[in-house]
Amino acid sequence: MKITAYLVFLALSVFFISCNESVDKEVDTKEVFESKDDLENLPFDVRVKREAEGKIGIPANENYTLSVHKAHLNADNQEDAIVLVNRLQLAIDEAAKSNNAAKMAELGYMGNYNYFIYYDGKLNKFSNPITVASSPEAKLKVIFENIQSEVYKDVSIEYRIRNSAFRNYYLIKDGVLQIMFQWKLFDYIGTASPEANFISFEKGTMSSFKDIVVHEGKIKDYSPNVSNTYSYEPIVEKTPVQLHRFFFDPKTLKYYTKK
Repeated sequence: MKITAYLVFLALSVFFISCNESVDKEVDTKEVFESKDDLENLPFDVRVKREAEGKIGIPANENYTLSVHKAHLNADNQEDAIVLVNRLQLAIDEAAKSNNAAKMAELGYMGNYNYFIYYDGKLNKFSNPITVASSPEAKLKVIFENIQSEVYKDVSIEYRIRNSAFRNYYLIKDGVLQIMFQWKLFDYIGTASPEANFISFEKGTMSSFKDIVVHEGKIKDYSPNVSNTYSYEPIVEKTPVQLHRFFFDPKTLKYYTKK
């Protein structure tokens, strides 16, 4: 049986990566964690704000949003966290100074304005920010899934590009944070013929990691009259049509499909 990697690329990925080569690259948290005694002694809610502003380079007068989402993300029994940062106002301000303000607004200010940071509870350290090229009109959404273990969670990040949504699945292993899978959730919202996928997990066939199964989805009670595609939250229902089954390869730390 020949096993071929099933690589998923977004239509605009080449553009985004060329704008910022750090997008979707592996991040070695052992190297990027910084030891700052003055920060580590601060209350967590104060420290997380200073860590984010310092690592991303956010000035004190910038209007941005930050949220903290806690979960057990490894087997050390210490609570960890994912910090989400959105810089929509910066995107609007930069667009206003350009010659293409109207077009940039139409495209949802797509660019590098959404970030997330991983906090390791045992090490008491924050990673460098990871940029998710997307529209800052929609904040990132973090979803915690039991993929490799029922004891702790894995991280997935959902983001929007115009009238579509995508999800990246990240693996934290031996201090390294990397994408192990990504897929489109839906597309063409606001048109007569939207597309949707339903993603589920089943017992692993090739490893202890669960298989990822993609079915054709259907949006419940869909109407093309969507006033704001960035805040629209469709309910995607599973259909009987299975499109793909992916399994995890422990050697490459990626998901593949069989052909």
